[in-house]
Amino acid sequence: MTVSEINMNKAIWCYAEGRLGSWEAFCLDFDLAVQGESFDEVYNELNDAISMYLEYVRGLPKEEQSQFLTRKVPFKLRMKFILILLVTTLFKNGRNDRDCAGFLIHCEA
Repeated sequence: MTVSEINMNKAIWCYAEGRLGSWEAFCLDFDLAVQGESFDEVYNELNDAISMYLEYVRGLPKEEQSQFLTRKVPFKLRMKFILILLVTTLFKNGRNDRDCAGFLIHCEA
C-alpha cells in the first residue's frame, strides 16, 4: 500500500473524548493522538497531524511506505472506541461526565 492508494481510497477512523477544557483525539488507523481544550481544537489538530504524517510517509521510498500506513492503534484502544460508540448510541444520556465522538477524516487525492 502506498500513500497515493490511501489518498484515493481511504477514510481514516478517528475518535475523540473529553470534557470542557480537556480533550484527546486518536487516529485509529495510524496510531496518532493529540490533546486540546475543545473538540474543535483536537479535531483540527488531528486533521493536521494526519496530513503531516502522510506527507512524511509520501517522502519515504515506496517499499517503506506500507509499514507506516498499516500502523494501527493497539487492540485495547480499538475495543474502547467500539464500546463507547455502542454505549453512546444506545444510551445517549449514559455518559454525563465526558463527551465522545467517532468520526471519519477523508484523505484528499
